[in-house]
Amino acid sequence: MNASEGHLRLPRNLAELTAEWLSAALATRYPGVEVTSVHVGTVSHGTNTRARLMLTYNEAGHAHRLPPTMWAKCGFEVHTPQVAECNRSEVVFYSQRASEGLLNSARCYLARSEESSGSSFLLLEDLLARNVTFGFPEVRPIDPEIARRALAMLARYHARWWNSAGPVKQVSSANGEIVTDMFFSKSNFEDCTHLPRFEYVPPPLRSRERFLGAIYKLWDSNLQGPRCIVHGDPDLGNSFFELDGTPGFLDVQGDTLGCWAHDFTEFVITALDIDARRNFERPLLEFYLEQLRSHGVDAPTFGKAWLQYRRNTLWMSTAAVLPVAFRPESVCTAYTRRTMAAVMDLDALGSFDE
Repeated sequence: MNASEGHLRLPRNLAELTAEWLSAALATRYPGVEVTSVHVGTVSHGTNTRARLMLTYNEAGHAHRLPPTMWAKCGFEVHTPQVAECNRSEVVFYSQRASEGLLNSARCYLARSEESSGSSFLLLEDLLARNVTFGFPEVRPIDPEIARRALAMLARYHARWWNSAGPVKQVSSANGEIVTDMFFSKSNFEDCTHLPRFEYVPPPLRSRERFLGAIYKLWDSNLQGPRCIVHGDPDLGNSFFELDGTPGFLDVQGDTLGCWAHDFTEFVITALDIDARRNFERPLLEFYLEQLRSHGVDAPTFGKAWLQYRRNTLWMSTAAVLPVAFRPESVCTAYTRRTMAAVMDLDALGSFDE
């Protein structure tokens, strides 16, 4: 469905998410459908409101094989324009790119955004009905062989739009303005210095100015190309795994033009424990580059790719200053420990002098 199709006003809160509204919305794609009842189950809040819906339908709904449960992902929170833009990027992914099947993702039943209000709305598959398991960053890093399968998927996605102007504007890095405005605000940075995660931050990055300066150097490096459309936030917590181990990705709000190494690095250093990352990062990078070439891409040399990988470890090091409302402290601590180890192991700060 085109994100701008129709004139149905998006709901502004959960109270407006009625059977009547859902009927009208779903009928634009599934003719004749009526939602006869809706019950809102689990609700969580972050950059979006996420609500599990239990639905019943008329005969047309059953004929279209619509499921009894879905997740509504709604832009109900008051956000900065940058967050609203990320929400709209996810609508673009589900309405324009998900159907190509390059990334294993949740099925989407409705994807809408509203220019006038900046709101966005998604109705997504309840993946629990597929018996998937979700990535648990703080307790369960994954096996390197499963990581290879995820990287093969990311390489296929990157190759599709390699060196493309693409349908979206280029930014310095996925979600870049959110990081500078929110993560590195003086008040947020100071708050994070008192949290458990900051124990793992090395002295060179305990200075807000030096930390932010390194992030700007990273973004300048990534803008040199090559560029492709990236997932933007493929950390372990935004992944799921089928019963046979097939990986998939959630939360495609960072879907935008960027550097391939952004996605590769974020996944590798969040999905693997520190020892596994040290042992497998080189062969995994070689494998990823081979996958790009198998899809017809003139991939970077290993030397150039290794340099970009080293630099991009700094991106996920921003877990150290992730606002507390975004992720649980246990996740931020796990990510900070893994990523800061990579930053120091690979001399990410010194890499800009090479």
